[in-house]
Amino acid sequence: MKYFSLYILLFLSVLSGFGQAKIDSLERILKTSEKKEKAHIYYLLAKEVFYKDVQQLTYYSKKADSIAYRFQIDSIRVNALNFLSYASIHSGKLDDAIGYNKKALKLAKSNTLKKECISSKYFKGYYLYAIGQTDSSLLYLQNAYQEAIIAKYPELKLRCLNTIAANYLNQGKYKNALENFTLAYHIADSLQLKNILTNLSLNIGTTLLYNEELEKAINYFEKVIAASNPNDVTLAYATAFNNLGACYSRMADHEKALVYFNEALPAYEKLNNKLQIAQVYANLGQSSYLLNKTEEATGYLHNAIKLNRESKSTNQLIVNLILLGQLQTMKQEYLQAKCSLEEAEDLIKSHNINYNKSDLYKIYSYYFSQTNQLKKALDCKQKELNLRDSTFNRTRQQQISELQTKFETKLKENENENLRKDLALTQLNTEKQNQIQNFLIIVAFLVIILVLILLNRARLKKISHEIIEKQKLELEIANSTKDKFFSIIAHDLRSPFSALVGLCELLSELYDELSDDDRKIYIHDLHEASKNTFSLLENLLTWSRIQQGNIKIEKKVLNISNLIQNSILPHQATAKLKKISITNLVPAQSNVLIDKNSIETVIMNLINNALKFTNEGGTINISSKEKGNKLIISIADSGVGMTKQQIDKLFKIDENKSTSGTSKETGTGLGLILCKEFIELNNGEIWVESEQGKGSIFSFSIERS
Repeated sequence: MKYFSLYILLFLSVLSGFGQAKIDSLERILKTSEKKEKAHIYYLLAKEVFYKDVQQLTYYSKKADSIAYRFQIDSIRVNALNFLSYASIHSGKLDDAIGYNKKALKLAKSNTLKKECISSKYFKGYYLYAIGQTDSSLLYLQNAYQEAIIAKYPELKLRCLNTIAANYLNQGKYKNALENFTLAYHIADSLQLKNILTNLSLNIGTTLLYNEELEKAINYFEKVIAASNPNDVTLAYATAFNNLGACYSRMADHEKALVYFNEALPAYEKLNNKLQIAQVYANLGQSSYLLNKTEEATGYLHNAIKLNRESKSTNQLIVNLILLGQLQTMKQEYLQAKCSLEEAEDLIKSHNINYNKSDLYKIYSYYFSQTNQLKKALDCKQKELNLRDSTFNRTRQQQISELQTKFETKLKENENENLRKDLALTQLNTEKQNQIQNFLIIVAFLVIILVLILLNRARLKKISHEIIEKQKLELEIANSTKDKFFSIIAHDLRSPFSALVGLCELLSELYDELSDDDRKIYIHDLHEASKNTFSLLENLLTWSRIQQGNIKIEKKVLNISNLIQNSILPHQATAKLKKISITNLVPAQSNVLIDKNSIETVIMNLINNALKFTNEGGTINISSKEKGNKLIISIADSGVGMTKQQIDKLFKIDENKSTSGTSKETGTGLGLILCKEFIELNNGEIWVESEQGKGSIFSFSIERS
């Protein structure tokens, strides 16, 4: 149907209760409870009527808020204020709705109520959805959804998913909507929330309705009605009837549509849901109009428009004003029709709502043709068709031709024979000019296509060249890396093993001839050589695993200050021997999102590197600073520093050369290569600032939690 618009309603919440029996039980408990406990009981009662009675929801929520305020029960206050925001939306009091939500969000943040804060963000997203600000709504809801995942609140995840899907539905992104509704259905099923599964069935059916899969949609709505209790009316039950009417209306069975709309109306009235009562009135008006019941249709539309104005539902108000303008034109109530259409036009302009423009121009064209303003009728028809489709088909051209013919006939009745001949001659010249113009347009179009083809070929050639150059560079780097790797194996690994073999051989042959002190020296050298060789071998194996993609990065929220302190401990003995102080200046509450093993390896390598190149009596300070969503860790030493040439070769396996430490410590330079690889696997960066003789500062960035 041209002017039919659906609302998908959000029922997804564990707020659904166990019916009237539970409400009666809570009411009895309320009478004997202490004043402070009543806040919680009123809150539970509000949960029970959440989707059943807007007025009752408002009453219970205000009671819960009032008592919770007196006894400073902030969590109940936040939830009650959000319930009041929801109730205000469905009562058409949008200013009150946003006011309640702002109070809830402020209270939740000031008292660091994590769950209530996420819930308040959800209700802000729901409010934006209800007033048609889809993009803003999605931002709030997706933020709340991510926070609910991290905090492990499945019920809030469920709410957010449902409303995200509803926003996608309003955008016409049916695939996205169905994916999110289906995901929500699986979560509800895993939590065994039977009432919620019924409501999600309704939402999936509504998605199918939007996508014109009407038979499938009808099956879902009938299942919802069958699973509901007619004596305990819910929003799902009422909306299933409304959407069934929409299905039959789209199938042009308007008599049957009226039956279902008339079932939906008293159900919504029982729920005191003005937003949906207005929608049903609009649907009744639409179907009555299509059955030529103009008087009934006009009455329904007036009721819908009144409620639209009260609730400030701009989108629906525009739709209903346009349809009312058409009915008033049919009834020759031209003054009233003009007022209705002009109001719709003003709303479209002031709210920048463009999807109704073509409908508005269509009815304007009809109105002007009926009031004998044929030039204006032609202009409006042209605007309508330009909006609907830039390429005219035969039917649209015929509509313009009919209006144009009617307009020209009116002119001819007021002109003499000579004027008619002049007009025909002018028209002939115009047609010739149009033919020439069309020919030139076709030629220009062909030239443009040819130029675009040539440009595209040049672009593809350039892209191919860039790909080849990139692959060439990657191959050179790979070859260089391979050469360095084999060099390390052939030289750096072979040398320490040779030293080990030599020391063992020397100790074996001269053991009896050596003094105890000499033996201890040889054994100590053998131990140090073994440690260095094992460290090198371990680094080589780790680097090899990284290159093969066998290192698994598992990020968790960790305290980086504790991790640094633990990484300092193994180096304390070395630091003590060289009289070097190592100080951890990172704040105790610094949490980051990292892979523990890889970052621990980085920190230990950098501390070891700092110890290696710091003279006796020096200092090593480890500090941090925040930058956006990153935390920057810096390890500064008072060591020998580096030249610019040395800095440029760091972190490059094909160029890096190891340098002896201040106490003649040796290495391969592979440790810094591993640091770079691990930092990048944690989505960070590593860099160095150094000046010869003035020490070095190695810094790396990691994600804050």
